[in-house]
Amino acid sequence: MKKLLKTAVLTGGILFTVKGLDNRIEVTHYDISSPKIPEGFDGYKILQISDYHADSVPGLIEEIEHESPDIIVSTGDLVHDTGSYTPGVHLCKHLIDIAPVYAVTGNHDLWRSDYDEFERELTEVGVKTLHDERVILKRNESEISLSGIDDPFALNSVKIAENIENSLAKLPRYNGYDILLFHRANLFDRLKYRGFNLILAGHMHGGQFRIPKGRGVVAPKSSWGSKSSMFFPKYFAGHYHAPHTDMIVNRGIGNPMLLPRLFNRPEITVITLKHKKEI
Repeated sequence: MKKLLKTAVLTGGILFTVKGLDNRIEVTHYDISSPKIPEGFDGYKILQISDYHADSVPGLIEEIEHESPDIIVSTGDLVHDTGSYTPGVHLCKHLIDIAPVYAVTGNHDLWRSDYDEFERELTEVGVKTLHDERVILKRNESEISLSGIDDPFALNSVKIAENIENSLAKLPRYNGYDILLFHRANLFDRLKYRGFNLILAGHMHGGQFRIPKGRGVVAPKSSWGSKSSMFFPKYFAGHYHAPHTDMIVNRGIGNPMLLPRLFNRPEITVITLKHKKEI
């Protein structure tokens, strides 16, 4: 009986570990409905990637291509602060063949001494990086706004807040449906009342370790200076709501840490906009 019990425990432990370390790409779909979304954008599909960290992720391009998005957005950390940035450029070369690509900076991008060179190569392949600016997307004679602000790139909360305010000040108010790309999901409380209808963010890596089907456990170290919780962060993955604002947090694709992702598969998110008729 003891031998049988030990075998059962060992087998269960192996199965638990295998499932926890599952690194297959997960595609998560969200429908976002609003009367402010024009009828011409009903069914418009935005595919979001985040925190690629110049990693190697088998099947990523095929999964993105299968979704047939209208645009692709990257919410920061396409590359890591060390090592080659070439994988990030190669990824975007493939993505631009699928749909227009828009990006914002993440902290690891900006920590690179050669970031300007990296972005120059992204621009050459067709990626539009939004530095505290807005582009107008048009479809079926309708339009919406896509805004993007830079990562606040600081180690203390006062400077982070100052950098965010400086970035937002460069964006004039837009009366239509306004989407914001921003890296640090943990700073949602600073942005949720600023007039954006939808915020797409990353940075939190899903909490790195996740309780199965539950909360993320650990926040990235670079977020601690913003007074965010180190453990069980408030915003780690998924869909969050505030009055008039939704936020989608992508769990990220790569793994910049020595510790593995646990119950935290690499993720791409697909957001479909829906025109909601006013009653």
